Formats: sequence, structure tokens, C-alpha cells
Amino acid sequence: MRHVVIAYEPIWAIGTGKTATAQQAGEVCEAIRAIVRKLYGARIARSVTIQYGGSMNAKNAHELLSQPDVDGGLIGGASLKPEEFVAIINAANQS
Repeated sequence: MRHVVIAYEPIWAIGTGKTATAQQAGEVCEAIRAIVRKLYGARIARSVTIQYGGSMNAKNAHELLSQPDVDGGLIGGASLKPEEFVAIINAANQS
């Protein structure tokens, strides 16, 4: 399980350009980690990587990645724009 990566994207965000608020993303990722903890224990829950997908971009990456249970981002269209992608990477390094 320590090599497992879980990606969460709200169904209403798929292909829409809409994104969850940082609080919403954090709450869902926290709930996912709680389920993993219940099923597999605290050690495994801490080791699982939970990524948020759903229109993460340079403007919202820092806030999303600052959530305690959001370990990374599943980057879509923003990854095709070099300046945008670099800004997301920089936000990840600051979070």
C-alpha cells in the first residue's frame, strides 16, 4: 500500500474547468485518508499519497496543495502550458 497513489477529482469538475475550493478538496482527501486508516491502519494511511485533480492551475495550486491531506495534484490541461506547469511545480515546492 505504501506505493499506492489515490487521485480524487469531483465528478462535477471532470472536463468542466470548475474546481473545488481548497477546503472542499482538503475535506474529501481527509475523508479518503480516514477510510484508508480504518481499513489498513494509521501507518498505511500516512504512507498513501492522495492527489487532487480537477482544474488545478497556477492560480489555485498553492491553496489546494497547502491542505494537510492533499499530497499532490493530478494536472490536466495546465500541464500543456509550460509557464503554468512551472508555476504549479513552484507552488508544490512552497506547500
